[in-house]
Amino acid sequence: MKVYETQLSFSGSMGHAIIVEFNLNYRLIFWEKAQYVGCWDLGKGVWFTPEWLETNSPENYHCYEPIMDKKTKYSKVSIVESNKTRAKIQWSYACNDMRYRIFHGNTFAEEEYLVYLDGVAVRKLTAYPGDQNSFGGNPNLWQVLEWIIINGTGTTPDTTIQKENAFVLSNDKGESISLNWPIQFNEFLPLCKPFPEIANWNMYIGRVNLVDRPSPFVIIAKDQRLFPFRPCSFCGKNHPYFSLFSGIGNVYKHWPASDREDFVLADRGYDMVGKVATHSSFIDCNYSFRPFLHDFDDEDLQEIAANYYVETPPKGASWLFLTGATEKSQDYLIELAQSWYHPAKVLTGNECIKSIPGMASGPVFYEGYAFSERAYIFRKFGPDKLEFTMEPKKIVINPVFIVNSWKSSDISVNINQKKLNSSEVSSDFFRDELIIMIKGRFDKKIHVDIKG
Repeated sequence: MKVYETQLSFSGSMGHAIIVEFNLNYRLIFWEKAQYVGCWDLGKGVWFTPEWLETNSPENYHCYEPIMDKKTKYSKVSIVESNKTRAKIQWSYACNDMRYRIFHGNTFAEEEYLVYLDGVAVRKLTAYPGDQNSFGGNPNLWQVLEWIIINGTGTTPDTTIQKENAFVLSNDKGESISLNWPIQFNEFLPLCKPFPEIANWNMYIGRVNLVDRPSPFVIIAKDQRLFPFRPCSFCGKNHPYFSLFSGIGNVYKHWPASDREDFVLADRGYDMVGKVATHSSFIDCNYSFRPFLHDFDDEDLQEIAANYYVETPPKGASWLFLTGATEKSQDYLIELAQSWYHPAKVLTGNECIKSIPGMASGPVFYEGYAFSERAYIFRKFGPDKLEFTMEPKKIVINPVFIVNSWKSSDISVNINQKKLNSSEVSSDFFRDELIIMIKGRFDKKIHVDIKG
């Protein structure tokens, strides 16, 4: 992996950037002229982003979000960790409008992208809703995710996005829905209106299928511990509110690579598509959402809007996403989702009471699985030696192990008594922890032996 800072030129604009590369045909970019939003550069002028924290006011048409911070007054980025196995980039920003007014005076967010050698990142979004004043009134929404394709100058969504099955959303059982391009619905809708089956899914695995480029994806779990949400305000069922974008005019030119401030809400591309950078969206996902913000004619939705109070997430609430790009099938993404959300059972032999899962003591013990790091965490006392068994619940892909208090600079890793070579394992240190990624797919019980 390679992490560096540079001046990046894209679509006629030049600005500071942090770039993460990992010997794949895509990379991760945080660019000043995109207000440091985390974006996957998929090649040939096309990017993708899973969005940011956004809110909206019943007082006006403004969106309060970091892409309105054209002067980057509030948006900042830094490299927290960088080695050959993983990198961590931190991005902080305000939810402001085009006049640099911050919603409720001090609404901020912080994001971490922890990206590994295999090109898969955990995005962690932490929200700090404001309480300094009442500017903006009671919010219409708190949005945390959107599948957004960026087309640089010289590219258009009609030529870079696949026409059939342009967007596929599935659960971890293989059930799926799909959208074509342009999106086949000509009005903004709650996704559960045309696709009510999504209400009962336990995971949401969404990818955008592109022409001659890797497909970007985002994976979330319907689990309040990892992804807080309020029940859908449209159908009332236990799932996040997803908004489906309209197929009409779904190309916008106000972001990225634009310093313009002469618009409100958004600015459609029309005859400038291909001549400037544009972006297009498929669906978004919300902590809470009041259906249809202004001036829509659907009476049922208007009634919901008038009677639905949008809850604000608690300060410090966080959301986890798995994101990246792939040229593999949807089956691979399903297995990746299972690997992350259903971590394997790990036993070190120092477990104390089997009736209380996780209780352990001794020279080596397993502390648990960190979803935010996509890693199994261990703590060690004494010699640099760690042995454990791993029993997959579903599947395990490229497992990561983090060992606290490891001293040796050289390690050997054995699986089922077979020593792994340098192409099968990558290791590094960060502060006082050893980080190991084992490359592979495991569906059966294995014995792991790590020595200094």
